[in-house]
Amino acid sequence: MNINLIKLAIESWLDLISAAMIFFAAIIPGYLSLKLRGDISKVTIMLTAFIVVHGIYHLVRMQGIESIADSVFEPASIVVLIAFGVTYLGVSYKKKKKKQEATGK
Repeated sequence: MNINLIKLAIESWLDLISAAMIFFAAIIPGYLSLKLRGDISKVTIMLTAFIVVHGIYHLVRMQGIESIADSVFEPASIVVLIAFGVTYLGVSYKKKKKKQEATGK
């Protein structure tokens, strides 16, 4: 019984530390999202959204609501990560197409 309590306490602290570090990591892409213009801002917005959703997952898990964390925020984090990838591919494809048109190939 005591081992489970110790394990729970350690996991909660690790989730708190993870959430703090994740939110700290979101500062730079969040700042860039505000400052950059054009297609690159779309990519940084999606990256920031992923980081924030993943940080919320850790906060909810830290509160001991693992069922909501695992069934709502973890899938949401995955969906936002996939959306980030799709956004990146769209932006890079658009840039590549523009470059090809400029060179005439």
